[in-house]
Amino acid sequence: MDLSLPLGNALLMLARRRSLTTAMTLAALVAASVVTSTPSAAQDDPSGGDRGGEQALVSIEVDVLRASNVVVGDTLADVSANVEAQKAMLAEAQTALTTAQTNLATAEAALLDTQTRLAAVNVDADQVVVDAFVNPPVESAFDALTEDNLMDATVKQSILHRKADSDAAKLGEFQVLQEQLEAEETEREEAAEAAEAAEAEAAAAFTDVEAAVGQQAAFAAEVQRRLDVRLAEADALQNTDPELAEQIRAREAELVTMLNELDEEVQAERARQRAAELAEQADANKGITGIKPVAGGVADVACPGGGVVQVAGDISASVERLLTDASEAGITMCGYGYRDPADQIAVRRSNCGTSNYAIYQAPSSYCSPPTARPGTSLHEQGLAIDFTSGGGTIGSGGSAYSWLQDNAANYGLYNLAGEPWHWSVDGN
Repeated sequence: MDLSLPLGNALLMLARRRSLTTAMTLAALVAASVVTSTPSAAQDDPSGGDRGGEQALVSIEVDVLRASNVVVGDTLADVSANVEAQKAMLAEAQTALTTAQTNLATAEAALLDTQTRLAAVNVDADQVVVDAFVNPPVESAFDALTEDNLMDATVKQSILHRKADSDAAKLGEFQVLQEQLEAEETEREEAAEAAEAAEAEAAAAFTDVEAAVGQQAAFAAEVQRRLDVRLAEADALQNTDPELAEQIRAREAELVTMLNELDEEVQAERARQRAAELAEQADANKGITGIKPVAGGVADVACPGGGVVQVAGDISASVERLLTDASEAGITMCGYGYRDPADQIAVRRSNCGTSNYAIYQAPSSYCSPPTARPGTSLHEQGLAIDFTSGGGTIGSGGSAYSWLQDNAANYGLYNLAGEPWHWSVDGN
């Protein structure tokens, strides 16, 4: 029996199951198909817009210097809580990004495997179609009758049928793989888009964290400035009213603790901001040494009931009129104004250290006990007064405070909220 005959019978059987046109179409698809995938086009801001971090900020509507300790502390806590919340969202975004990247890698691996398998099947499928053109299938009853015996004819047909089944399987496998490839290309594109969106979301979340930390650091710096003012006031009162001075320090102690508990990231940001401030001050003060001089020099203003209050020469006349007019209204007052910056420097050296940084630059919370930086109090410029009456510092319930509330602005002095005894040219 001649087993080298053409594949006519096989392809005839194949034609009964699938048209030769379909086979040719499949072969054409193999030749034309692109088995490499390309990433989807970049989406414009998949995260939903260039957030820039603004929405990560909390609303702060508080005058840090004048607000109560409770309000300042609550606001500082809110800002700190916001930083933690933004960090939590960043962690979630980073987890989502890792998952999306894993899914993309899985989709790309599956796609590559299918591409490899399809390339191998493509060779066999092409050969089937080529053979169909070179050796067209021919099978007829006459072919069977020309065999030497019925057995040979039966064997011949069986072989041809098996060949046809094999060829059909090859073309069928090609079609299945082609469809699988298309589906996996879609999955890969979707995974790539998801990964791109997750990456954008993670980047936006990182920007939000930076913005929240920046806001926290800026607010912490404002709180630090408040501490400088309040603690400088306590230091100014130390010799005249030590009990009140201790009350002020105790009142500010909670804020000192909150500042010291800020995490290292915020502390670093505060340090950067402080460095920028110092650089700006250095540029502005080129050629100027020491603490800003007292405007008009230090002048003694006599108090109606005896004693003197020292203030800057530029405000001495208005302070004298204030004390005189108050006396005529039945309110006898005096006070403590100018304080030599050398006193504050000495306290800083004792509580903060002897280096230039420790004395002039370190935040008040750096010291033990917390101590204001030299030059942060208007007392050191003779522009603030702690008023006394009846031998002690005035309080919010006395007639002296009431009179000052009604009249001090007429003499260019304003109260620092929370400290009824402290009046200055700008309320600080």
